[in-house]
Amino acid sequence: MSLLAPSPATAATVPRRRVLRAAVGALAVLATAGCGRVALGGPEPYTPPPPGIDDLFRVDLITLVERTLAGTEQVVQSRDPAAGELAVSTALTTLSTALPVQRTALLTGAQREKEIEAAEDPAPGQTAPLPAADAPNDLAGLLGALVELRDLATSGARQVSGSLARPVVAIAAHTAWIARRLESAAGLSEVTAPATAEEIVPTREVPDTDPPSIGAEADYFTTVEKAQQEEWYAGYLHEVLASRAEDDAREAHLGQVEVHRARAEALGRFAEEDGALVVPRQAVYAIPGGTLDAQLAGQLPTLLAQGLLIDHIALTGAAPFERRALPIAAALAEAERLAALVDRMDPLPSLQVEDPAADG
Repeated sequence: MSLLAPSPATAATVPRRRVLRAAVGALAVLATAGCGRVALGGPEPYTPPPPGIDDLFRVDLITLVERTLAGTEQVVQSRDPAAGELAVSTALTTLSTALPVQRTALLTGAQREKEIEAAEDPAPGQTAPLPAADAPNDLAGLLGALVELRDLATSGARQVSGSLARPVVAIAAHTAWIARRLESAAGLSEVTAPATAEEIVPTREVPDTDPPSIGAEADYFTTVEKAQQEEWYAGYLHEVLASRAEDDAREAHLGQVEVHRARAEALGRFAEEDGALVVPRQAVYAIPGGTLDAQLAGQLPTLLAQGLLIDHIALTGAAPFERRALPIAAALAEAERLAALVDRMDPLPSLQVEDPAADG
């Protein structure tokens, strides 16, 4: 018997309007039964909330990292292998190795697992994405992309959650370092100075739907204490180095004395206002190994800059938003200083990207 009409025996006794109403009702039941949970009074379809500030910066940073990587590959392919510019080739190789690591660090856990699954079981006909149409194709353009990436990561580190701020400022620092290395190797002058602490201010409106978060107060207190200690120590050792140097080298060390002591004083003010330990300046500090010979004197500027870079990256990830500008600027400054001192830097200084594929 059909669900859409009564039997012939009853059709004559049922008014036509009742028959039509019954037929329409049956159609409605069949329609809803075939479409799942769409009955009246059921839950509303899920609408994801607007992206938060973390997601907004994450998407833009990943896009820019991918464009820079595509540009690096284009520059490498277009270069003449016989050009003989070993320093440029080395810098490009370093960059092409670092960018994929940095991109992975920016992905969420779900995004990383999805990419791993896609790589292990690609969809039929799936091909590699085409390089960005606006990717740079020469060294000057590539340096411009690196400056853009450095500055975007600088802005992001000021506003995103603490757990994301640390890898983001590490990317900014590495980018500042490699940009200077590549600029020097190529004999160009395309790289502007990174932002100062006074210039690092919020640049984007933070959505109310998904506000960023900061870490535990104990982590902030620990990192701001250590940063004070290391800045005072660096100032003292540069003063010792200045006493043994001559002319321009002496002036350079004295300039560093002022930089490190000014940072230590500013960090001390933060600590006092926030309830953390204020580290006073000591009159004398121990020399590493007890004796400052010529070999150690040559190594100290590098060792100090490397240590401070790590300290300020850690402090950026732990500090409240309003305290981040100083460690961000300090990390960038130390990274640029290292550009003239070392030919290697980890893609994410002080951090390591875990490989989900290695689990199990």
